[in-house]
Amino acid sequence: MPLLKGSQIILDDSSSNSPLTTSEVLMATLRSLSESGIHFDKYSVRGEEILIEDREPSPHEKRGPKLFICPHCGFVTPYEEEYWVHLKVHYVGF
Repeated sequence: MPLLKGSQIILDDSSSNSPLTTSEVLMATLRSLSESGIHFDKYSVRGEEILIEDREPSPHEKRGPKLFICPHCGFVTPYEEEYWVHLKVHYVGF
């Protein structure tokens, strides 16, 4: 199952018996986007890269306040101070 993280889609294929083909990844991604209510105009495949163009703003953009997203684990918060405290945990640890 693909996981949305910012503008990237993360796919865990560790449970697969063989490497996934680009077309299998594309179909799983498109299905996941549709199930999440994310609409897109078109998609293109360049080698192993899949590019998808949004039709309308994503649900993240509709939320209003700016969201701070941790680049390490995907933690999301609208509070900048909470974000910085969380980020320090990755580097300093507690």
